[in-house]
Amino acid sequence: MSATRLLVVDDEQDLLELLVRRLKRKGFDVDSAGTAEDALELVKKNEYDIGVYDIRLPGMDGIELLKKTKNVQPDIEVLILTGHGTIDTAIEAMKVGAFDYITKPYNLSELELTIGKAAENKALKEKNDSMKKIIAQHNGFNIIGGSVNFKEVLEMTRRIADSEVPVLIEGESGTGKELFAKALHYWSCRADEPFVPVNSGALPEHLLESELFGHARGAFTGASQDKKGLVEAAKGGTLFLDELGEMPLALQVKLLRFLETGEFRRVGDVRERHVSVRVVAATNRDMEKEVAEGRFREDLYYRLNVVKLTIPPLRERKGDLPALIEHFIGKTKDPSKRLSSEAFAALEDYDFPGNVRELSHLIERGVLLSKGSMIGAEDLLLPHTEKTKAEAEVRLSPLCSLEEVEKVHIENALKQMNWNKTKAADVLGISVRNLYRKIDQYGLRD
Repeated sequence: MSATRLLVVDDEQDLLELLVRRLKRKGFDVDSAGTAEDALELVKKNEYDIGVYDIRLPGMDGIELLKKTKNVQPDIEVLILTGHGTIDTAIEAMKVGAFDYITKPYNLSELELTIGKAAENKALKEKNDSMKKIIAQHNGFNIIGGSVNFKEVLEMTRRIADSEVPVLIEGESGTGKELFAKALHYWSCRADEPFVPVNSGALPEHLLESELFGHARGAFTGASQDKKGLVEAAKGGTLFLDELGEMPLALQVKLLRFLETGEFRRVGDVRERHVSVRVVAATNRDMEKEVAEGRFREDLYYRLNVVKLTIPPLRERKGDLPALIEHFIGKTKDPSKRLSSEAFAALEDYDFPGNVRELSHLIERGVLLSKGSMIGAEDLLLPHTEKTKAEAEVRLSPLCSLEEVEKVHIENALKQMNWNKTKAADVLGISVRNLYRKIDQYGLRD
């Protein structure tokens, strides 16, 4: 293991030399400077674990040096050396990132002990960061994208990950909203606690409350024993409310109370329970419109919308296609296959109504249908190149109704997704529950 590397800054030359000799004898790798300006030049050239800065320096003072150091090396731990008359200033230094302060004249053994604590703290942070990466990898966590608008959202996600505030993630179906919810979880201090998703559109309305908050024995027919809800399952971690716009109004009231107090009751129970969870919600709907039209509570919307992340659709970040395509091919059973130039051009011209999820399905299908090592444009079966007879008839008929158009559109989506209703609902941008209603309405069958 390499020695802890220190940067000691003090304008009292005799004291500086004494301190450097003592620390080197203790096994530290030490650089020194007599001014903040010289120290900053060293910071720009070398990496340090610990900084020991006198607060009173000629020109730039220790606090300003601390701020500039953190801009260059955010992970460095800095100790401030201060006289009795400047303790308030030292405390202010801690507010802007100092690890601790020591008053002059100080005991060298005390200083060494504090340096050791700072080194342990830095090592613990590095270990935690490493563990978060391992946890993320084990959960299949991977965000791909380098386009400007996508990187802006990703950077915002990193900045707010360690806060406790609720986050609302908006974006079209298939843009990767759950992936960003996982990023908020795995980049936070809750990373080793549960990440629990709740899909508001996948459950019948009468079961959703029980699924979310749990129920007591005998609460309803079939409730033969007490059941813990997903809120309790997420204790200490993150509760992800997907398809927020599908949540029934009656349940919205109970969710609001839980967000405000952390308290809830299981269905059929009188006991108040309390859990600490971070709530992240996602929707593909225009929630302000939902509020204006009375389908969603305004107070709950603003309670959830403390910070908003808007994920751009794939058609607005076509520059990410090469990396995404390579990633999805790599996940198939034949990762050696490649996309032909004609196939790539066809994808570049396509608008991807199902976004990244649709691209994943297209690549999977292309790998399966292609016969050689190359995936051709014809292997992708892009919707605009595979028009069904029914679609053509609808387009040509000037008297067709909107219902007929919707029926054909839904049936085509179901066929493309091999009647996988979850995938078809994602492509159509509607909930699974709503898709089942449409299937019954139009008498569609596999």
